[in-house]
This record gives sequence, C-alpha cells and structure tokens, in this order.
Amino acid sequence: MKKPTIRVTKWLSDIPVEATCTACASVVFRAQGSSHRPNRDEYQSSLQLQFNAHVAAEHNQEG
Repeated sequence: MKKPTIRVTKWLSDIPVEATCTACASVVFRAQGSSHRPNRDEYQSSLQLQFNAHVAAEHNQEG
C-alpha cells in the first residue's frame, strides 16, 4: 500500500481550507483558525496537524 499523503481539496484564493487523506477517501480535514479572517499559515498548519494525527492513529501500524 502506498504511503498516505495530504491533498488539499478546497482553496480560498491561496489559502487551503479543506484537505483529504489520499489513502482514506472518507476522511476530510477542515482548517480551523483563531481569528475571523483566514490566515494561510495558520490554516495550513491546522490541516497538517490534523493529517499527522490521523496518520499516527490510522496508518502507523501499516508502515
């Protein structure tokens, strides 16, 4: 099985707001920010942290 990666599926201009795991079609990650205005770095970090937690929980035993 190939290694899971994160794929951004929705963008707000140049800001990633939603992503999926390439190995799990039903898993969706939604960016969460602390302010009203979207921040590219904060949203990107939020998606990456959610993906990393998912990989550790679901795919760690496969590697």
